[in-house]
Amino acid sequence: MNIAWVSSSLPYLPARGGFKLYGANLISILSRRHRVDLISLIHKQDEQYVGWAHQYCDLVKLVPRHNLGVARRVANCASGYFWGKYLNYRRPLQDILNDGYRSKRWDIVHVEGGFTGGLMPVNSPIPMVLSLHDAESLRAQEMLRCTLDVGQTLTYTVRKYYEPRYGRLVYPRFERCTVVADRDATFNRALVPTAKFMVVPYGTDTAYFRPIPAAKEKFALVFHGHLGYAPNCQAAMEFALQVFPLVRRQVPDAVFHLIGADPAEAIRALGASPGFRLSPDLDDLRSALGSGQVYVCAIRYGTGMKNKILEAMAMQLPIVCYPAAIVGIDCVPGKHLLVAQSPQQFAEHVLELLRRPELAADIAHAGRRLVEERYSWESRARAYEEIYETVIDERRVHTSEHDPSVVLERA
Repeated sequence: MNIAWVSSSLPYLPARGGFKLYGANLISILSRRHRVDLISLIHKQDEQYVGWAHQYCDLVKLVPRHNLGVARRVANCASGYFWGKYLNYRRPLQDILNDGYRSKRWDIVHVEGGFTGGLMPVNSPIPMVLSLHDAESLRAQEMLRCTLDVGQTLTYTVRKYYEPRYGRLVYPRFERCTVVADRDATFNRALVPTAKFMVVPYGTDTAYFRPIPAAKEKFALVFHGHLGYAPNCQAAMEFALQVFPLVRRQVPDAVFHLIGADPAEAIRALGASPGFRLSPDLDDLRSALGSGQVYVCAIRYGTGMKNKILEAMAMQLPIVCYPAAIVGIDCVPGKHLLVAQSPQQFAEHVLELLRRPELAADIAHAGRRLVEERYSWESRARAYEEIYETVIDERRVHTSEHDPSVVLERA
């Protein structure tokens, strides 16, 4: 197949961030069997990673993202709400797409991100698949359950009401829309019954995230992620204030080690407190993560899948978490990890793993096997190949001939 991959941000590895990570892992595998052309919006800070894309893609076309004035942002938002068509970056993206349509270069267009979906033509001459990752309106609702500043509260309140209308306008334009968890698919199906949703979960690079010979720090409890993201901040603070004191009563030398990018001020303050450690903005977090005896994830809110759980499993760490952390992951509590219903039970599970190294080892090995068997990126790529083949066949059967040389839309 010849695949056009249209992304809201430049995919590359290693990277943090859903669309970069998800797209890069899939492209690296799909490019072994198919021709992939990358068309991507790009932030200035990612320009140094363009070389990664050239390793895997036959063609790389980039549309720079800029800081836009208030008037343009408002107009863009209004156009998206009323017509499901974003204005900013539309012209250069359409010019690239029209060149590909004229040359009959592609069999399928894969679009990463709901924002990018609003930049695509309303009627495409070739089938399109939209990868959303999670349900945006549901995500806004979940974010509003977290502790947010005034600006964030306003942003997610607006998105809570904005996204349903936008989704109803945009999602039906695509032959399929994918999300990473059943909960998001169920929500979106009720919201936009005219669109077709499928679930393709996250994968994990088990060659990169693997057990490594890192020295284990005695009684170290680890957690990683973007530490400026509200659900992660809330999880870290909740564990620190509600669970960790219960652990320290029994194990005074326990340490809570936070690992991740862009820590919020509250996380920085926490990292400077006795019994806590902060490792911010590491180029490679695996050694720090691997030094922990137990991985703790007190996340209660959010959408999609928590790939941090898959990464911790891949690194063969025993895990304790709340139920929200394993939504979308086909795991068995008690076998692959321990799931708590309350801060008291969370502390009990952590103490049990610290005191029973044989149990911790059994759970850690079971988690690693689960990721290897069910969450490889190869299996995710195969899932997308099946979707592509299905929608290509559907288009051939159900649509009349269309001349791809016709310019469908101008900005």
